[in-house]
Amino acid sequence: MKKIALLLCLAVATSFAAADGRWNAEFKANNKKTGTETTRVVSLELHASHGTLTGTVTSSAGKKARPMAIRNGKIDGDRISFTTVQKGKKAEQKFTWEGAVQGDQISGERKRDGAKRGQPFVAKRQS
Repeated sequence: MKKIALLLCLAVATSFAAADGRWNAEFKANNKKTGTETTRVVSLELHASHGTLTGTVTSSAGKKARPMAIRNGKIDGDRISFTTVQKGKKAEQKFTWEGAVQGDQISGERKRDGAKRGQPFVAKRQS
């Protein structure tokens, strides 16, 4: 019985650790002014512990990198979810991220509060 409990604990700890590390996520973005589609890359630094996900998301859009703290991060098995707040010149925008860890890849969607649709992304482990 103790061996089964130990194996279950190890399985849960391993699933949390599967999200740990540095990831680069790509998603498509449409430029409303020019009508062109561009690929955006963001870096995710994820740390999972006891069902909680912490870290940062760094966007390299514009002239300088802007790190955003992960808020309300959760991990349940292979599923992750968290929010970030991007500060702009006029206002803040809140994004909800949801995805599934599959080996060295996270597939999911990032959705801005108030948006009808989200943006799919694929993140690949860097370390």
